[in-house]
Amino acid sequence: MKKFFSKIQDKIDGSKPSYDAEIPPTNKPLSGRQYYQFRKQRGVNLGAWFSLEAWLTPSLFEKAKDPKDSEHDLVSALSTDEARALLENHWDNFINDGDWQWMASHGINSVRLPVGYFHVLAGFQEEKVRALLSGTDFEKYADVYQGAWPRIQNAIETARKHNIGVLLDLHSAPGCQNADGHSGMSTGKVKMWEGFHSGKNQRKTTEILVALASALGEHENVIGLELLNEPQNHSDLHPWYEKTIHEIRTSASPAGRTLPLYIGDGWATDHYADLVGKKSAADNFLVLDHHYYRAFTNEDHNTAAEAHAQAIDPDANGHCAGNLANQASKCNGSIIIGEWSGALNPNSFQKSQIQSKLQARTMFSQAEWKAFERITAGYYYWTLKKEGGPDPGWCLYTAIEKGSMPPSLDPLQSRRPNPDALAGQLDNALGPRLQGHVDHWSKQGGEHEHWRFEEGFRLAWSDAGEFARQGTEVGLAGQLTMLRGAAHRQEKGDSPVAWEFDHGYSQGLEAYKQMMYS
Repeated sequence: MKKFFSKIQDKIDGSKPSYDAEIPPTNKPLSGRQYYQFRKQRGVNLGAWFSLEAWLTPSLFEKAKDPKDSEHDLVSALSTDEARALLENHWDNFINDGDWQWMASHGINSVRLPVGYFHVLAGFQEEKVRALLSGTDFEKYADVYQGAWPRIQNAIETARKHNIGVLLDLHSAPGCQNADGHSGMSTGKVKMWEGFHSGKNQRKTTEILVALASALGEHENVIGLELLNEPQNHSDLHPWYEKTIHEIRTSASPAGRTLPLYIGDGWATDHYADLVGKKSAADNFLVLDHHYYRAFTNEDHNTAAEAHAQAIDPDANGHCAGNLANQASKCNGSIIIGEWSGALNPNSFQKSQIQSKLQARTMFSQAEWKAFERITAGYYYWTLKKEGGPDPGWCLYTAIEKGSMPPSLDPLQSRRPNPDALAGQLDNALGPRLQGHVDHWSKQGGEHEHWRFEEGFRLAWSDAGEFARQGTEVGLAGQLTMLRGAAHRQEKGDSPVAWEFDHGYSQGLEAYKQMMYS
């Protein structure tokens, strides 16, 4: 344990931050922005609102060019006026106020909003940022997309009115970061990493993200910026991530520099869990994004629904749940599931011993939900809505209506304990834990400052209580421990045993959570 918190101490070094950081003093509450950022994120993707996918909204693609698989296939088949009218009508009506109200009433406090670079650049307020569209596949469609960015900003503010945070996800990058149609093109070419213009595309994407971070920093409820959606795990990806993180931290606006940055794992979760674990700090808020699907590979197809459920069920010691827990540990708990669903291949249902397809899907979906609740800092179902008939595998509306998902993503929505009552339990919770800490480390010998443990525990109890008063709870506990630890060191001085504060703070958050769920 001492070694673990010593690592946190090495990363905090609160007196000498490498980047700008919003570090409130320990006698002050977190800012409103930080409550959005650090809370447990229970969410859903707003897929096919801006970044389009033909299988979600096929009616938009009726006149698209073959293979009708990407947004470029759509806009390149229409006149400017026709494309603009079609898309603006979609942007204005696909998600409405009734959707926002429904989300808030079903325990959703966060949305992941996928957008393409062309949605951002064409209508951006700064001319030098708009100019980044030049030389890209979507340059000639600037007039089509001029109205997208103001609508994205409006969506963020509408979410705030419902106390919903927004994770903005760059779903399409110049040159395409993966070979799939949802990257904006149907060519299958990944020109962000390969080819003559790959370096230019990488630099341009970094510039776009710096501009995005600056703009998003103005919105209190933006919980983070996801640098790339499902990037190909190319050898350039890791160094590009490190360079882009540094550029945002040093070149964005003051508010943009402190924005949490979400790192897509490129289907190499262990590797990028290490990156997040090693690079995150009080002044460098990083979160790993992992996508969990079990419907696409041959192994998925040949696995029965109940076996898929058991694999991710933490109560069944499922191997997928175990892997996820190990990955979470590597990155100090800073991991979210950016996409997941209740979808399985038809063969998984055929192999199932459960005769009811809905029952089998429910077993799988709720095992996932339970694992993500328990192990991660948040999760986002793919997706909120889609065209066509009821689809509990991919549409959260249908999944909740049919019962394969619970009526609320928040397990405490109908039974959240009174935070004033929990506040009175502080001494009862602290006493045995402090004594256990003192007894253990006294046996180890050496110098200690056990008062730091107590200060950490008390502050954590207070912080957790403030989250509870807002009807939520701490999600990114490891990152919050680093933030509060940095403030503690600035105020009380650093020390070889300052890790005792971190230990106390971490135990205080965990004790409060246990009491909430008891």
